[in-house]
Amino acid sequence: MTHNDFLSADAVILDLDAADRDQVLGALADALVQRDPELAGRRDDIYNGLVEREAQGSTGQQGVGIPHIKLSGISKVSMVVGIHKEGLDYDALDGEPVHVFFSVIRPEEGTEDHLDVLRWIAGIAGHQDFVSFARQASETGQVIDLLTELSPA
Repeated sequence: MTHNDFLSADAVILDLDAADRDQVLGALADALVQRDPELAGRRDDIYNGLVEREAQGSTGQQGVGIPHIKLSGISKVSMVVGIHKEGLDYDALDGEPVHVFFSVIRPEEGTEDHLDVLRWIAGIAGHQDFVSFARQASETGQVIDLLTELSPA
């Protein structure tokens, strides 16, 4: 599995419509279920897992949130990216609004693919202009191009 496996139009929520953290997590859970047939019927499991994960400590920092969980009964990592152009209070570690959300769901077994995806996201999120460029996107293809461009070779 390569990072390009995650980069498709159905993996991007261009205008994430949410007023708070719970709505963000709900929208991400909805998108994951719609994108991955293996997650069909698991929306509540995903949403509750994401809420529980964020209750342990925010995954938000430097304008990026990475709510992620492991889920039983699935065979592969699944991911969606949501862009909240205005940003919202996500209880980020740095106190700043979060604009870009990467939500990652992984199987209970095997951690290497999951860790590889999180390292990939961290590398992209750490780019000084990533959040600004992502917020300016007007088409999902622009987000995909940005993620591809910022991905390590």
